[in-house]
Amino acid sequence: MKQPENIDDVMSKRMGKSLLYLLKLIDPERKFGFDTALIGTWNRLSLTDQRRLYLYLLYRKWRGEGFYGTPYEIVNNCHPYPTNWNGRPMINRLMRESKMVRAKYQGDFGIYTLDESRVWQMTDVHPLN
Repeated sequence: MKQPENIDDVMSKRMGKSLLYLLKLIDPERKFGFDTALIGTWNRLSLTDQRRLYLYLLYRKWRGEGFYGTPYEIVNNCHPYPTNWNGRPMINRLMRESKMVRAKYQGDFGIYTLDESRVWQMTDVHPLN
C-alpha cells in the first residue's frame, strides 16, 4: 500500500488533470466518462474540497471499502472527513509507509496522515514518525 502520488501533485489545478485522477481512482474500469454535470460539479468545488474528497476516497479504497453511484453522484453527495487511524488495523502499515501525526480535529486528538492534517487544516500537529 504505497502512496501512489503526492496529494499536491495529484490535485494540482494547474495540471488540469485533477478530475482525471479522481475518475481513475473511483472508476478504474472506465465505465463512466466525463459529462457536463460532473465537470461542472467538480469545478465548483474549491481546491481544498477537491483534495479532501480525493484523499477521503483514496483512503476508502486502501481500506477495501467500495464506491457506490456514478462519479457525479459521488462528487455531488460525498461528505469527506479525515480518518482517525488510532486503533485501526492498518495503522501499523501506515506508520511504516506514510508520515503520521498526532493532531487535533474538531476539538479531539487523533492519529492522522500528514496529508490529512494539512488538507483538513488541523491544529496541534505533532509528528509520530
